[in-house]
Amino acid sequence: MRRRRRSVEATGQTRTEQRTGAKAARTDAKANLILAKSEKAKQTAAKRKWLVFLLGMVMAIAAFFKFKIGP
Repeated sequence: MRRRRRSVEATGQTRTEQRTGAKAARTDAKANLILAKSEKAKQTAAKRKWLVFLLGMVMAIAAFFKFKIGP
């Protein structure tokens, strides 16, 4: 039996071009996912920073009234 060559399909691309395009799409999707995760981590860190700041303020105010710190 002879080997048949695959013809250009309806999209106008050969199989190799399709596979290359699919690989590039996967790579782009992974890069976008990494960027999204890093952005989320930055936002979470900013939220936690303010939460710690507010908790510290509340604790300082509570200590001020409990121990009568000050004049």
